[in-house]
Amino acid sequence: MTITEPLDHSIQRITKWIQSQPLAAPLNAPASDADITSLSQAIGIEIPSPLAALLRFSNGLDWYKLFPTGEGPMSCARIDRIYIRNTEIARQNEDPDWWRPEWIPFAERYEGHEGFLIDAGHPAHPILKYTEADYPRPYAPSMARLLHALAAALHGTQDNPELPFCGRSASVADGVIEWS
Repeated sequence: MTITEPLDHSIQRITKWIQSQPLAAPLNAPASDADITSLSQAIGIEIPSPLAALLRFSNGLDWYKLFPTGEGPMSCARIDRIYIRNTEIARQNEDPDWWRPEWIPFAERYEGHEGFLIDAGHPAHPILKYTEADYPRPYAPSMARLLHALAAALHGTQDNPELPFCGRSASVADGVIEWS
């Protein structure tokens, strides 16, 4: 059984790692409560508390790929644009399984339609991964589990095969996180 640390603790560990890297660019400013409320109103869905916690950590990290799979967390403004674009495409294509209204994207690869989303319609708010070639599929049971695995990978302690990013290690080159 995998024990997952609390979400806030994982965020603190991620922040500590980034701040300890002399070549890493600084974190973006956190999203304010007004930013998060504005996002919620724009998309018409209450922002789940785990996503709000991530946005309060940093309102997007557009300058590098934080996750070992190549995604960077998105800002409130970017989430709004991608959410509206994806729900409109699903509506036009009459394909509700391609993108559901309760799915809120929060991290993306900038070179295509690929990233992570949180299911705001499910009480546990699981994390799904979506790609150009595939419909969203389960990736982590919660934001806490995803960020616990990320923090452990950044600190070189991720050796649990039950968690994402097992065996990955990070370094910083030219202000960008490089994963191996």
